[in-house]
Amino acid sequence: MPVGYLQARKGVKLQGALVDIIVAANAGALPIFQQSTFAAQVGTRTFRIKRIRGINQAGVNTLLHIGTGAAGAVVDVMPEIWTFAGLNFDWGEADLPEVEVNADLMAWAVAVPVTIQIEVEEIG
Repeated sequence: MPVGYLQARKGVKLQGALVDIIVAANAGALPIFQQSTFAAQVGTRTFRIKRIRGINQAGVNTLLHIGTGAAGAVVDVMPEIWTFAGLNFDWGEADLPEVEVNADLMAWAVAVPVTIQIEVEEIG
């Protein structure tokens, strides 16, 4: 099987990197899943969020924002997620709104640090 074969197929579930969100503002938004920069795929591939997991290490309950756009101008693609101080979270497909995205996915939190990882399914 050639390298990158699975990423080229549609309907494949992929995990994003484990990301530590350490700046409590939209300006500090970090990428949690990045689209391929391969010329034939830019703007043509879409994906759906299938699972969000992480831990709130902030010491206070906080809101987690997930959206698209550049840091400082991130627009939410789904409602904010309420996370509880010192607890982990794991939301699956049934818990999340169905959102299809075709750009890099960014996240930021009202209080930090929050560690997050997502799983997506590439659609088209």
